[in-house]
Amino acid sequence: MKLLIYISLLVVSFSACSDDISNYKYYQIDSNISDGKGPFYAVYIKNDNPCIFIKDFKKKQTQEFCQMGDSPFDLKRDSPSIYPTQMKISAFTLHFIVAAPWNEQKCEISLIRKSISCESTGL
Repeated sequence: MKLLIYISLLVVSFSACSDDISNYKYYQIDSNISDGKGPFYAVYIKNDNPCIFIKDFKKKQTQEFCQMGDSPFDLKRDSPSIYPTQMKISAFTLHFIVAAPWNEQKCEISLIRKSISCESTGL
């Protein structure tokens, strides 16, 4: 009987912690680490939240980016009129474009400093 209760509690605790990949629109890790100690960061967008999330595995912290730097764009407020596209992690920096019908932005998020900068692409 004790074994049955223990197994039941174990199954319930695992199912409460799991997350299904279908809950994400986008998910990427910094997998090009040559020393085998990574990944250090994950970048993702959830289906129910248009903001960009940066997860730091070492510090066990997650930061949400909705406001696109000094630009007037806010993913939470302006979605689905604007959205991030062409996302790529390179050298601990997330590079992406914020597609907008009136003023597309080229943006970067430093994964180490957790800072964002954007500039107009002129399109």
